[in-house]
Amino acid sequence: MAKKDSDNAVTTVIVVEDRKRIRETVVDLINESEGLKCIGAFGSCEALLEELSNILPDVVLMDIGLPGMSGIDGVKAIKARHPGIDILMHTVYDDDEKIFQSILAGASGYVLKNVESEELIRAIREIRIGAPMSAAIARRLLEMMRGKESKPAEEWNLTPREMDILQWLVEGLSYKKIAEKLFISPLTVQSHIKKVYEKLQVHSKSAAVSKALKYRLFG
Repeated sequence: MAKKDSDNAVTTVIVVEDRKRIRETVVDLINESEGLKCIGAFGSCEALLEELSNILPDVVLMDIGLPGMSGIDGVKAIKARHPGIDILMHTVYDDDEKIFQSILAGASGYVLKNVESEELIRAIREIRIGAPMSAAIARRLLEMMRGKESKPAEEWNLTPREMDILQWLVEGLSYKKIAEKLFISPLTVQSHIKKVYEKLQVHSKSAAVSKALKYRLFG
């Protein structure tokens, strides 16, 4: 399982990118950013999977269009072995279906390659503090779900408050922000989220978000 951050810990990152120039640029950017350290860079998912158990990063920055195994299939393979690793998709594909499939596979976030360097670094950091994806990506995913067949929330026995909290998780809000919305403590939010996990039969934020999207609970 991936290591947990403490307030002063360095977040370790692995880059999976087949184009050498982009890979080296991103590695340098990460290593020049306070609190981040790149501990590995690979040109394919297969190469990463051979070494993953030996290095166990906090975050994997994953391309989608890779030779051999796709980045989306790579997410599935990583999460099956080490569910505690956060995976941030880093891709040229501004495509609703690829975004949707990435999140369903277990990715914690999605960022395009044409964003500014500061936004990429912010996305890596935000994944470690509880934001599964950007608000813009969350809005697109929720819009995709509207009007499609859904599994009623009642089947999961989720309370209205638990549904609110789950939707805010999908939208990328941190525990602190959710607590502010509900006028409760972050500790109480964690207690609610634990119950959501139990009812959805999942063990992580990304798995809860994935299940909410898969069954279109907000449709």
